[in-house]
Amino acid sequence: MIVAIDGPAGSGKSTVARALSDRLNLIFLDTGAMYRSVTVECLRQGIDMTDTEKIIQVARNISISFGNSANGQTVYANGSNVTTEIRTPEVDRNVSVVAAIPEVREAMVTLQRRAGENGDVVAEGRDIGTVVFPEADVKVFLTADPAARAHRRAVQRQGRDAATGNDAKVDAKSEEKILEDIKARDKADSERKAAPLRAAEDAHHIDSSTLSVEEVIAAIIALHPGLGKRDTRNHRSSHQGKGSEGSSSDDGKSHTEEPKRSEKKSSIAAASKRLRPFGGNSFDDYYDTALGDFPAPAKFFKWLAISVLGLITKVWFRWRWDKDELFVGDKTPRVLIMNHPTFLDPIVTVVHLLVHGIPVRTIYKSEFNKFKPLQWALSRLGGIPVDRGTADMKAIRRATTALSRGEMLLIYPEGTRVRSNTERGETHGGFALIAQLAKVDVQPLAIIGALDIKKKGSPLVKPVKVYLRAGQKISFSDLTSTKRKDQAKEMEERAMERVYELRDAMLKEHPGRN
Repeated sequence: MIVAIDGPAGSGKSTVARALSDRLNLIFLDTGAMYRSVTVECLRQGIDMTDTEKIIQVARNISISFGNSANGQTVYANGSNVTTEIRTPEVDRNVSVVAAIPEVREAMVTLQRRAGENGDVVAEGRDIGTVVFPEADVKVFLTADPAARAHRRAVQRQGRDAATGNDAKVDAKSEEKILEDIKARDKADSERKAAPLRAAEDAHHIDSSTLSVEEVIAAIIALHPGLGKRDTRNHRSSHQGKGSEGSSSDDGKSHTEEPKRSEKKSSIAAASKRLRPFGGNSFDDYYDTALGDFPAPAKFFKWLAISVLGLITKVWFRWRWDKDELFVGDKTPRVLIMNHPTFLDPIVTVVHLLVHGIPVRTIYKSEFNKFKPLQWALSRLGGIPVDRGTADMKAIRRATTALSRGEMLLIYPEGTRVRSNTERGETHGGFALIAQLAKVDVQPLAIIGALDIKKKGSPLVKPVKVYLRAGQKISFSDLTSTKRKDQAKEMEERAMERVYELRDAMLKEHPGRN
């Protein structure tokens, strides 16, 4: 399966191709980064951009490789990390000159075709569907109006994610200059003699000006049945209908069955980053890496912490889960939401899941990261920080990726502790968006008794019994709304209502508890 994505600068090709490769388990081939790497190497060597022979020599001899980091793909030219350098204004102004040289394109196309020999590739560039992979299974020509593209590039230049949307604030003068460069680049790309920018005759045109990344990806997947079959999100049980856990898909396989990861690798494709056992890993590395791929010392720390905290809290507070078959009896990845009266809530929930062999990540407020020892511990325990009060797209992507790997996600929609069982905290609806994007269910949980542990102003921690309960999962297919935004809103309201219903029911069953 080869997917070719062409389009002008800033149309979102790289972002979409990278996300599509992750979702469909395709090798991501960033061809634009390859031409930019040649440009960087020429600039480093002080080569005049009119000296065609020297530029060709660089292209024929350059070594280009890709890797992964917590911040995304990394690009290396002749062993040097040029990830940031290839996105500078100077490279923007000169890359069209380099890419227009036929011999340079020949050298790059040879590398690109070699990478695609094994198939299962998503490649983006300006001549992928017309020159590099003319026989591609799916061809897309991705466009966007120049103003939208300039804004995305300006956001990118400020070190932020271009997928944050059109509302992100940027420097107006910088954006205006980028718009001028983009228009000049469009003109140069479309008028060059060697492989000018144009759509393949059989390409599908998609305008991304007002579309989110997820919407563009959905549109591409809908173009070919083979892409739908590769889509791991189609294997989520309850979103293929209202069937039970054991319901089967059309091919006779359980919806909960995950497709096996391909073993194929390209000579220039990014390999999954392996965390080092001792040191050398950033906090972002832990946020972005599967729990099962954590190094042994981190796993040991997690189990030591869970064992100690689990033993102490179980003995002292005698916590007990009700309706446990709905909770640990179902290992399907989903978003777990819960009321949040004390710090005990995440401890007993995570302990219970891990003891039953269910991987779980907890969303926590980024303010905790100000205390570095706590940030260190939370990262090893699988936490994902979120900037409250903002549209933290990085946290959302990390959360949806974790769910796609089969990990549970624990979220406290109230955002902060609500030290009263008669009040309802303000609901932060990010959990519904995450579940919607990952195509998973939402499960309400509740806890009571935790407020009796320690009275306000008292240093004593009393050995009181704590009760927890799991509710039935809620699927988006159960909702009455049909529009995406309306569904998210309805999920927020219905799921939190279930949380409070569970809490209130336990309060009635255990009078005197808080």
